[in-house]
Amino acid sequence: MPSRAGAAPRDGLRVLVHLNNLALGGAQINAVDIARTLHGRGHHPVLFAQGVDGPAPLVERAAAHGLDLVVAGGPDTPHRAVRTRLERLARDHGSDLVHAWEVRAARNAYFGPGRFGRLPVLTTFYGVRMLRGMPRHQPLVLGLGALTAEGRAFGHRDLHLVEPPVDTRADAPGAVDGAAFRAAHGIGADEHLLVIVTRLVPDLGKDAGAELTVEAVRLLADPRVRLAVVGEGPSRGRLRAAAAAANAGLGREAVLVPGQMPDPRTAYAAADVVLGMGSSALRGLAHGKPVVVHGAGGYTAVHEPGPLAEEHASRCMYGLGTGAPSAAALAAQVRGLLDDPGRRARLSAWGREWVVGRFSLESVTTAFERLYRAALADPPGLAGWLRDAEQMARYEYLKPAGLRLLRRG
Repeated sequence: MPSRAGAAPRDGLRVLVHLNNLALGGAQINAVDIARTLHGRGHHPVLFAQGVDGPAPLVERAAAHGLDLVVAGGPDTPHRAVRTRLERLARDHGSDLVHAWEVRAARNAYFGPGRFGRLPVLTTFYGVRMLRGMPRHQPLVLGLGALTAEGRAFGHRDLHLVEPPVDTRADAPGAVDGAAFRAAHGIGADEHLLVIVTRLVPDLGKDAGAELTVEAVRLLADPRVRLAVVGEGPSRGRLRAAAAAANAGLGREAVLVPGQMPDPRTAYAAADVVLGMGSSALRGLAHGKPVVVHGAGGYTAVHEPGPLAEEHASRCMYGLGTGAPSAAALAAQVRGLLDDPGRRARLSAWGREWVVGRFSLESVTTAFERLYRAALADPPGLAGWLRDAEQMARYEYLKPAGLRLLRRG
C-alpha cells in the first residue's frame, strides 16, 4: 500500500528522486550517492530522468548500486509526456515525496505528481547563480551559502543550506591505486601530474578553466610536468586542439585528454595537484591532494587555510574572477606547489580533514532525511500548492509563449 503524505511509512521513506539529467555531472552524482546511502539505511528511493542523446553512464552507475532508474523518453520528449510518466512512477512506487534536482525537475514535479499538493516536493539547486522558475513556497535546498540572500530576494520562503556531499570513504587516500592510471598513460613516477576531472562544457567556465591550465603548462615548460584532463562534452574537440598545439610547442606529450572515466578515482589518486571546481575539487581534497580552484572570469586560487577557504566553500569550490584570465598567474600557483613538497604535504593533510569534517556523504544524507520528514509532517496541500500557481504558470507557459511570439515578429 502506498503511504500518504503527512505520515512516515513504516518500512522507510519512499522517495522519488528526479535527476536533472543523465550526464556524469556533480549534481547528478550527488543525487545518486545520496539515494544509495538512503537505500543502505532502509529507505526506498527510485530515480527518474529524461533520456539524453548518446551514452548515459549514470544508468550504469545507478545499477551498480542496486538502484532502480526509470528513463522517460529522449531529450525532445514533450514535458507533458515526461510528467505523465513521472506521475505514473509516483503511483507505482507509492512515493511519499518527490526530491527534484534543479529547475526543470522542480517544474516537472510541481505540475506532475505534486500538482494540487498531492505529494510534497523538495527541490535541490546546486548551481552557482540563482535561477527563477522554481516554486517559492516549497522547500528549496541550496548548496552554496553565498546564494541564500539571493534566494530570499527571489521570494523563496523555505530555504535550507545543505552543502554538496563527498563520499569520503570511497574518495580517500589509498582507496585506489593511482599507479595504474600513470602506467596506462605513460606517466613516470618521477613526473609531476596535474589532473582535472570535469565535464567539458561552457557552463560555469569549466572548459575555459581546462584551456587556461593547458596554457599554464605550456608556459611552465617543465619536462617533468604533465596534465591530464579527464572528461567528455561538446568542448572536448577544442580542448584536444589546444592540447595538440601545446604538445607541439613543447616537443612532447605534456597534455593528455583521455576522455571520460565512469570512475575517475584512479586519476585523482595519481595526481600531485588537482585543479577544478565544484564536486571535482572536493573529491580531490578527499583524496588528500592540494587543489587549485577554478571559476568564472579566469579565477584560480590555491585552496588553503585562511579567508579563501570559507569563500570557496560558500560557492562550492568556485571562484569569481575580476580580471582577464592569466595563464601566467596560474602557472605561478602551480609552480609554488610543485617546488615545495612540504607545502603540498601540509595542504594534503589539511584538505582531507577539512572535507571530511564538512562535506561527508553520511552527514549530508542525514540532513536530507530530516528535511524529508519535515516535509511529510507538514505537507503543502492544495492551499500550499496554489500559492505558487501564478508564478509557476508565468514561467512555464506565459514566458515561453511570449518568446515564441517575439521570434515570429
